[in-house]
Amino acid sequence: MFPILFEVGPVKFYTYTVFMVIAFFAGIYVFWRKGREEHYQEDELFDALLKAIFWGMVWSRVGYVVLHIDFFGIQPLSWINILDFPGFSALFGILAGGWSLFKSARRQKWDEYEILDFGVLGLTFAIAVLWLGSFFSGGEMGTATTLPWGVQFPNVFDRRHPLQLYGFVAYLLLFFYLFWAESRYRTFSWYRAHKDSAESGFLFCVFCIFWGLIGTALWFFSPTQVSLYGIPVEPMIRLTIVVFGLVKLFQRSGRTFSLRRPKR
Repeated sequence: MFPILFEVGPVKFYTYTVFMVIAFFAGIYVFWRKGREEHYQEDELFDALLKAIFWGMVWSRVGYVVLHIDFFGIQPLSWINILDFPGFSALFGILAGGWSLFKSARRQKWDEYEILDFGVLGLTFAIAVLWLGSFFSGGEMGTATTLPWGVQFPNVFDRRHPLQLYGFVAYLLLFFYLFWAESRYRTFSWYRAHKDSAESGFLFCVFCIFWGLIGTALWFFSPTQVSLYGIPVEPMIRLTIVVFGLVKLFQRSGRTFSLRRPKR
């Protein structure tokens, strides 16, 4: 593993930081390119994206503090001191960023779900890059294992699940599928519900479903399973997101729930 990628004089370039920068700009590029293809105003699109990133960062910190309130306690200064007490919750950040993007699209009178489709394409690729960065930097390792593909990490005596590679492969495959489906999902007869055209939001719904499932699966291999008052918060939230994605996919397909029995 290489926590420090390279050094230039006294300046150290940390591996995960470099991958964070790559993920950030790669995600923005994917989002911008899709918006440009659909002829959205680029400056307005970037404004909406920057707001989403800002609120995502704020709420990711809030979520991290809430999940670790037993460590932080009632000390507001430590809540905002990210230098001495670093930590962010990607789960809360993505939820907040997505909501901000949705609200910005609504204010601009854009197709909210089309904007979310663009967003999850960029986000999925960025998440894959971050997981790869975690592997090369030696962070986010999994639980101990005796399986043959277990990895020996520096300063760790037992072999561990390569949780980072699990995440990288899962999100890379999800990105490839979303990228493939982006130009084809409107032709899916089951999604169009036999209508002439399909609604946007397919990519967003599929992302919600698999983001929840992948996150829940990875949680079982994580040595840092955070609980709040004994309740495993993260898998419960993620499974709720799976249900939300399924319901939203059903709704965006044009179908409705009905308890009435069909007439004969």
